[in-house]
Amino acid sequence: MSPTTKKKSSSQETSQLNNGFKEHTDLESGSEMQDEPLLRVNPRRFVVFPIQYPDIWKMYKQAQASFWTVEEVDLSKDLAHWDRLKPEEKHFISHVLAFFAASDGIVNENL
Repeated sequence: MSPTTKKKSSSQETSQLNNGFKEHTDLESGSEMQDEPLLRVNPRRFVVFPIQYPDIWKMYKQAQASFWTVEEVDLSKDLAHWDRLKPEEKHFISHVLAFFAASDGIVNENL
C-alpha cells in the first residue's frame, strides 16, 4: 500500500495518510488544515495531559459544566420514591416528563 491514497473533489483534495488520518487541502486557497496546530497529526501525542492549550481546555470545561452529569445526581432512591406515588401522581409526572422530552426534541430540531 502506498503512503497516501488521494481522492479529489471539485474544490478539495483528501489524502489518506498511512496512519489512518486524513489530510485535507483546500485547492482554491491552497491552505492545508494541518497548518492548524489542533488539527495536526502528532504521532507522539497519546493523551490529553499535560494540557497544551489551556485556553481551549478552559472553554471545553465551561461547555462541559453546562450539562449535568450522572455523577452529580443521586438517583439511587428514585425507584423507591416512584413506587410510593399514587397512580394519579405517576400519571401526572409521566405526562410532564413526556412534554419536556417532546419539547426538547422540537427545540433541538430548530437549532
